[in-house]
Amino acid sequence: ARALGEDTLQRARRVLGPDHLITLQAAAAVTVALAALNEGDPARALGEDTLQRGRRVLGPDHLVVLWTASALTHALVQLGEVEPARALGEDTLQRCRRVLAPEHPIAQYLMQAASIKQLLGDDAAAARPDPQP
Repeated sequence: ARALGEDTLQRARRVLGPDHLITLQAAAAVTVALAALNEGDPARALGEDTLQRGRRVLGPDHLVVLWTASALTHALVQLGEVEPARALGEDTLQRCRRVLAPEHPIAQYLMQAASIKQLLGDDAAAARPDPQP
């Protein structure tokens, strides 16, 4: 599955360009896979690039951007980068709750790993109200 995902990403980059929605979706999927395989360094590198491109092209609240940010949070936790993981995780969780819903699969993915739950304060992070504009 990993090889297929990486091949799809390379083809999308070549055919559609690095900033196309489908390319960003493929990159997010590979980032999620790498994080799931506990390959923190490659997940971080791809996740940071995809997050930067996604925010610029799609905006910070787009589904693909939130998915990428969740996977990058997971990778940062694996690498022991607690403060960057906490900041990104809390921001991503608030955006998921505001834009999607606490029950959305991306929010659930963000909170599924025990290390991320501990980092964000488990249910305390999910229970915090969103700041009003």
